Amino acid sequence: MNVTNLISKTKRYIERIGGRDWDLEEAELDVYSDVTLWPDNPRLQNLLAPAGVKSEPQMEAALQGSRGYDTLLKSIDDIGQMEPIYVQRTDADAKALVLEGATRLTIFRQLDRKYSKGLKEGKFRRIRVKLLPPEFGERERTILLARIHVRGTGVRDWGRYIEAKFIYDAVVGTPKAGALMNVTEMAQHMEKSVSWVQRLRDAYTFAHAYVEYVDQEGGAGERVAAEKFSVLEEISKARVIGSQLREYGNTNFDGLRADVFDMVQNEAFNEYRDARFLKEFYDDPEKWDQLKSGEKHVATRLALEIKSNASSVKAKIAGLVQQVRRSLDRGEGDLADEEIGLLHEAATLIEDAVHPGVRPFRVALKKATSALNDVSRSDILALSQSEVSEFRDSVGYLEQMLQQHLKVE
Repeated sequence: MNVTNLISKTKRYIERIGGRDWDLEEAELDVYSDVTLWPDNPRLQNLLAPAGVKSEPQMEAALQGSRGYDTLLKSIDDIGQMEPIYVQRTDADAKALVLEGATRLTIFRQLDRKYSKGLKEGKFRRIRVKLLPPEFGERERTILLARIHVRGTGVRDWGRYIEAKFIYDAVVGTPKAGALMNVTEMAQHMEKSVSWVQRLRDAYTFAHAYVEYVDQEGGAGERVAAEKFSVLEEISKARVIGSQLREYGNTNFDGLRADVFDMVQNEAFNEYRDARFLKEFYDDPEKWDQLKSGEKHVATRLALEIKSNASSVKAKIAGLVQQVRRSLDRGEGDLADEEIGLLHEAATLIEDAVHPGVRPFRVALKKATSALNDVSRSDILALSQSEVSEFRDSVGYLEQMLQQHLKVE
């Protein structure tokens, strides 16, 4: 056999991971004797039993129950393997560890057992892999998985909780190791914004605090946090309340955090969107007491009440200042006299509604007083003679009315 020709036929991939180009060789390995599943696979963290040995059969069973498994199985059965999986062998005498592609390996094994004879016998006994070199470290592994699963969609999408834990472990660290990179670097590798990475990091921290609070027996914390993560994440980023709840070192908010964790445990929030009204719930003592009552799904009813009130004119006016401020913060400040005039027109309509049949003089006087207190030299120099005369006449008339109808000291 011509060894030179054999080597030249080997397929290779040049992939840039972690700022370096890696030369990866493709190979075909036996799905039983050559490769093994990775117990620390992020996809398995909330699927496996919290304690005990993570054997190959246990890991396979967990993956077979994961989202999208049956769809991928049918695809591989029909058309075969589309892309190689990633494996790494750090010891020449050990099996290669499957770092990415555990679900596909599990499917290959299932199909190989299914087709023990017939036309497809042996078709799924070997799987195509990309061989990662021994020096491919944990940081590079994290970048690789982020590129595939956090940026991916469909069956490759890990889901929100696993993404959050993955981010936390990378930028904060685990009990076994410190941080692998900072938030900015993580965002770049994921092609996400820094704020997106920060939100998920903070949400996982909050979820972990919830797990410690409820202290589930048997150590089923990962599963509990995954089930309730959408609600916990929404609570952790709620206006005002969210930042208070995340002040873990401030004992002033321990009681508030305990109340909220009890609400989550008692399933007060049936739908994560209801948690967006946490600040409104807290500002209303009656609603807050109802949330603390233990009534299941009570937040749905309370949220509907707030939504119905939000369509009122009063609610719209209350939110106007924040909307304008957010727009200006985004740089949408190309405003002119026309916009100011419209706002004044709206203010006049409101004043007339507040004081039906009476000119809203007190509101106007407060505005005028505030403007006079802030007057500058340039403001004075910009005035015309007619404006000054009109102002003096008005002040004189006001002084006359005050002397006539009000005791002025």
